[in-house]
Order: sequence, then structure tokens, then C-alpha cells
Amino acid sequence: MLQPIQRLVLLSLLALTTTACSLLPASDPVQSWTPAPAPVTTDTAVQLSDLRVLRPQAQDLLNGNHMLVVPQGRPVSVYKNARWSAPIPNLWRDHLVDALQRDSRFARISSDEIRVAARYELVSRLDRFQTEYPEGQPVVVIRGYLQLVDAGSRAIIAERALELSRPADSAEVSAVVEAFSALMAQSAEEVRDWLLAAGTQAVEAAR
Repeated sequence: MLQPIQRLVLLSLLALTTTACSLLPASDPVQSWTPAPAPVTTDTAVQLSDLRVLRPQAQDLLNGNHMLVVPQGRPVSVYKNARWSAPIPNLWRDHLVDALQRDSRFARISSDEIRVAARYELVSRLDRFQTEYPEGQPVVVIRGYLQLVDAGSRAIIAERALELSRPADSAEVSAVVEAFSALMAQSAEEVRDWLLAAGTQAVEAAR
């Protein structure tokens, strides 16, 4: 049985613990954002098939799901309480896979998450996926490099740089996400057109 002095110490400790817990700040909710999916194209025949889209290489800052921002003249920062719904390389890969699968000019498109047989591989590198302020106004930027590779011989069939930007209507996170959605749709269109041209050249060269 506790002595009176022991009981008093215990009650005091419980009171301090309860008070300390009540002083902890409430954590702010974190919003998770996903760019809008690509539109569907279904009015043309298959022109390129058996393509595997690999997760792009990226530097450390781009490997997470933070929404990166580079204020003018300041180091890279992140939007508070806002995240992409997946790590940026996964987000980029999955958006391209979805865009290609929605386009009837492509067939048997897969990703490196499920290793199925493929004739071609799309290898890429992401250098920038962030919001910048070049003249004090928010601009979303995607920059990287693409290579179409023969999956059997590992020979590079075609390669190109990718550098796109688009101003956001405001610095609000929702406006930044909307600008990224439009920019990713534009990038997907450029990648699809490039793949079709490179694939056609590869088929003609093999004849």
C-alpha cells in the first residue's frame, strides 16, 4: 500500500504528465495531391507496342513526395503541409504509363513494377520537378532526359532532353497542382509523339 507521501508524488507526476500532453501543439493535416490523368485517345490504330516504362533516376531531393519550391535567390524549400500522393519518380512514371495506356496508338504498355516481356524500354532521368520564381512569379518546371532503349540488345534507339515550364495562376498549392497537371499533360503528349517517331524509325531501320 502506498504511503501518503508516495501517493502525493504519484498524483503530482500524473498531473504534470497530463499538463505536458495538453501543451503539445496539434499537428496540421497534410494534404495529398495527384495531378489530373491524361485524356483518352481512342480513334487511331496501334503504332507502337511492347514498351516498358522505367522509374526515372532522380537526385535525393526529387526522390521523396515533397512539393519542392525554389524562391528567388533562396535555397530549395518545400510547401508546408502538402505532399504529392507518391514519390515524384513514381508519380512521373505512373502518369506516363497511364497516358500511354489511354492512347490507342500504343499497346501492351507496362512499368518496372511488374516485369513482363517488352521489346522497348523508356529510360528517363528527372532533374527538376519543382516550382520556381524566376521573376517573382510562380512557374512550375519539369526538366529531364529520355532514352528509348532496345530491351534485348540494350542499344539506345533514340534520346532527347525534356524541358518544360508553365506559370501558375498564384502561389497557392491548388494553383501549383493545377499548373503541374497541365504541364504533365503537355509532357505526356510530347513523349508520346517522340516515341511514335522514334519507334517508326527503329522499325524502318530494322527492315
